[in-house]
Amino acid sequence: MQLSSFEVEEPTSQSENDGLEAASTRQNVKWYRALPLFVPGDVDAFAGLFSNNLATMLAGAQMLAAILPSEIIFGRIIPGVGVAMLFGCTFYVVQALLTAAKHGRTDLCCLPFGINTPGVFAFNSGIIFVVYYKEGGGEHAAELAWQVGVVANFVQGALEVALAPVGPRISGAVPMVALLGSLSSVGIAWLFANTMMAEFAWPLVTIAPFFLLLSALLAGVKIPHVPSTILPVFVGGAIAWISGKATGPSVSKAAHEVGWLPATIHLEPFHDFSRVLPYLGIAIPMALTVAIGSIQVRQMAANAGDDYNLRWTMVGDGMATMIASLFGSPWGMTVFIGHGAFKGMGAQIGYAAMAGVAFLVVCFSGLSGLVLAIFPAEVLNPIILFVGLIVCVEALEITPARHWPAFLVALVPGFFNWAMEVASEFAAAICKGGFRIEGNFVEWAASADCEIHPHADSAWARTPTLLSVRALGKGYILTSILWAAMVVHIVDRRFSMAAVWALIAAALSSCGLVHAEVVFLPWKSEGDSLHWDLVGGYVLTAVFLISTHLVTARLSRLPSTTESEATLDCTSDSP
Repeated sequence: MQLSSFEVEEPTSQSENDGLEAASTRQNVKWYRALPLFVPGDVDAFAGLFSNNLATMLAGAQMLAAILPSEIIFGRIIPGVGVAMLFGCTFYVVQALLTAAKHGRTDLCCLPFGINTPGVFAFNSGIIFVVYYKEGGGEHAAELAWQVGVVANFVQGALEVALAPVGPRISGAVPMVALLGSLSSVGIAWLFANTMMAEFAWPLVTIAPFFLLLSALLAGVKIPHVPSTILPVFVGGAIAWISGKATGPSVSKAAHEVGWLPATIHLEPFHDFSRVLPYLGIAIPMALTVAIGSIQVRQMAANAGDDYNLRWTMVGDGMATMIASLFGSPWGMTVFIGHGAFKGMGAQIGYAAMAGVAFLVVCFSGLSGLVLAIFPAEVLNPIILFVGLIVCVEALEITPARHWPAFLVALVPGFFNWAMEVASEFAAAICKGGFRIEGNFVEWAASADCEIHPHADSAWARTPTLLSVRALGKGYILTSILWAAMVVHIVDRRFSMAAVWALIAAALSSCGLVHAEVVFLPWKSEGDSLHWDLVGGYVLTAVFLISTHLVTARLSRLPSTTESEATLDCTSDSP
């Protein structure tokens, strides 16, 4: 056996020698050359990352167009997103290069980065729309709503940075299946189910490209030298044009809106922080959600062989979110789920670098509307569907079979959050004329059909079913983690640890961090009628689990216990 240049005391295998020789030959490589700037797999990954973020951004902009003027949306928010995208993508490219140089790796794929999709809908509906309608609508209300959203977003980013030092402790304390399951709830509910709902509005255009993409990425059916995602996009685009879904006038209209609108720093929203205090109930849970999401994404990357520093990953997300807010965006930024899918495509760092630059150009130039006119979002969405699907597949592959019940339980709150937003959208569509908020009528048509804001507390309190849907949907990622952690410890017969998680759930429920719209002091509850019932339910669960722990521990010590029973019972977490 040929020895490497390193001195070793024990014989080593050939594979170990090869690794040592590779590390030796690369130790003098500059960090910025540690990974190739471009590989063929970057093309597919770029298409996925770019289209996913573009679709999210355009959906959020379209949602806000109902109340905010185009000057705010396309002159402040969209350019701010462009700056944050460039910063975040550059941050994680550098992170991958430094990690590769430190460990002598040549196969790393950097963490994908982009807009926090659930956060867009949460901030739009829970902050910007609420402020706008409370202020009575109009130009002043639109300006104030944007400012409050921007400041809340800055607070969210600052909290993410503040949580970075304790990130590894959080990661070590939470069972892996709880982290992966809650992340999968975003993938299956928002990236897959929500996108599929939009796709079926254009079934002729969207069904065939989706299954064509699956054939390429899951079955390996590809055209040589053609990126896997290109053919489905062009097929969908062609069908859209042939069927009349995409039209020349829409392209012409979008082309007229192209112009150079660079981002500028906006400090005026930060003159009065007191205006954002009532909305910290949304900003704080979202910050916790994104922080945990960063832990989840980093964990999935580590499972794929790319182990990045967790603290710096959380700092990168928080800094990008604060930069977005300083440049006028109320939407948070975060590392993206789907690292395994992009790594499977063969991507490394080029896809993120291209996405950052391309997004900056699109956001500053108004090209986003033109791209959407040529390739409608429904044509690009099959890539989002695949990412949402593969996230769940990867999580299942690394989850032990005995913990599958915990994984499935973790998926449920995400569907309730999605269902809640769909129900609100349905109610808003029925309210053609307007609705009443705190006695003030808000209308945009000649007559009103509804008296209640579809997102108002009073709307969800109409029936017990609606109330429970809302409670299960609010704070859904934290709820997924809590439930999955409890189930994992029950399956492993660690009943006392399951009780601890039940008490944590009770504490979070008592102040509105889960199952509520806003955060509040327990003795100043602004929650609904379920508030104390939820707290009591979790406390009772903890009592029963502690009792179970004590009983099983005592039974395991009884002399009359048979050998097989003792073996079974002694797997509990008794001292």
